[in-house]
Amino acid sequence: MLPVFLLSVWWRLILTHPHSPRIITKPTPKPTMATTPRPLFVYGNLCAPELLAMLLRESDETAPDVDKILPMLQPATVKGYERRSLYFGSGYTQHPAAIASKDPNASIQGCLLTPATTSQRRKLDNFESEGEAYKCVPVQVHIATDQSVAADMYLWNGPMEKISPDPWDFASFVKNGLQDFFLNVFEGMEFGGEDDQ
Repeated sequence: MLPVFLLSVWWRLILTHPHSPRIITKPTPKPTMATTPRPLFVYGNLCAPELLAMLLRESDETAPDVDKILPMLQPATVKGYERRSLYFGSGYTQHPAAIASKDPNASIQGCLLTPATTSQRRKLDNFESEGEAYKCVPVQVHIATDQSVAADMYLWNGPMEKISPDPWDFASFVKNGLQDFFLNVFEGMEFGGEDDQ
């Protein structure tokens, strides 16, 4: 009787020992990278839902859908910066530039844009990084609920002589320049980033 008891204890010790080859442990899952893209503070052309709908459509054959864009946008402000018009030889352009301000009360009114997919964020980055005139910088964005949100903003990275002393006005752009902007920018242009729903 005793040998059978000892044998059962011995087998139990072998089967439950942590170094026993019979013990199968599940590997610890690797942490997954965040799939939610970081929001953007936009302050110029990208505040126009019509333009965003064109830029963020799933493919060139997909019709722009402004209704999908509106929930991604909310009014917002960034402090410590100012928005200026850009000047290129023939006159002022339809593009604005954000630059750091020496005025402690300076701020830019714009929108907090929360892309739905990483593909949309890549398309925005590709659109703004063309020619490396802008660089992406982290900022604190203030939204209507008095909350502060960490986001990125495209800051002017080009020659400072291109900066006009005049502010850039979104309402004037929509009224006088949005249609021309569509014709000049989107004709024959492709934006990288396959959709990853």
